[in-house]
Amino acid sequence: MSRRIFVNPHRQNTTNRVYSQNVDTDMLYKVDFSAEAAELSTSVSSVAAESKGRQNITLTTPSVSSNVASFYASSANSGDGVIKVTATYASGKKSVQGIKLKIDNLADQRLFA
Repeated sequence: MSRRIFVNPHRQNTTNRVYSQNVDTDMLYKVDFSAEAAELSTSVSSVAAESKGRQNITLTTPSVSSNVASFYASSANSGDGVIKVTATYASGKKSVQGIKLKIDNLADQRLFA
C-alpha cells in the first residue's frame, strides 16, 4: 500500500494533508511534483525528507524518478508527527510540502465487535 500526493502549483501553502498509519508499519509515500515542474518548465533534481515535531518518524532517503519522490515512513510509537519534504528543481527553485501523520497503536485501542 502506498500514498500518492499530488502537488498543485497553484495551491495555498496551507494545504492540509493528514494521513494515518499503524505503529511499526513501513508506508510508502510518493510526492508527485510533475504539475509544478511542468508549470516551471524544469524538473526535480533532488528531494530531502525530514521528520519534524514531537513524534520521531523514521524516514528512508527519498529517491526521485520522473519528478516523483518516493520514501518510506514508520514510527515505533503512537502519536502525531510531520514530514517536511523539500524538492529542489534544476532551476534552483525549492518547493516544500508538509505531510501530517497520525500513528496509531492498535494494541492501545479497545476494539468493539
